[in-house]
Amino acid sequence: MDWERHACRLAADTVRPESHWYGPLAATPRHVFVPRWWVSHSGLWTLRDGPAEPQAWMRAAYGNRTLVTRVGPLHADDADPGTETVAGLPTSSSTLPGLVVTMYRHAVISDESDVLVTTGSGYGTALACRRLCDKRVTSIDVDPVLVEKAGGRLESRPPSRTRD
Repeated sequence: MDWERHACRLAADTVRPESHWYGPLAATPRHVFVPRWWVSHSGLWTLRDGPAEPQAWMRAAYGNRTLVTRVGPLHADDADPGTETVAGLPTSSSTLPGLVVTMYRHAVISDESDVLVTTGSGYGTALACRRLCDKRVTSIDVDPVLVEKAGGRLESRPPSRTRD
């Protein structure tokens, strides 16, 4: 799957090339962190499965938009693939990349910063790890299931920078 082309486009659409965040956006596979998500239709939510719909997955994962990953207590990863629709409010998401980067930029993160971030899908954590290095980033969440899922996905991503 040619995710790198999509990630580079997302980076170019989100920040200027000289930004410290351009490289992390271009080199982080967001689709790994959002294999399934919910889409709203008239107050109901429909499950989307990325591996079953690769083109839609790439468009969604590398669009500068929020992807809802849980509705009420039902995480998209745990939903039955035959689930047509569910009702409820979104309770977790993969935040749109532009907003994640804007929050990180407002935090004035430098190359020597140690940061604490929320886990969520793990994508924002992966961006911070790519920008700094894994040992400078601590990620927490109130939902242990999200921490477990994101942890596995973080381990499967391409390696981040390393620094002493």
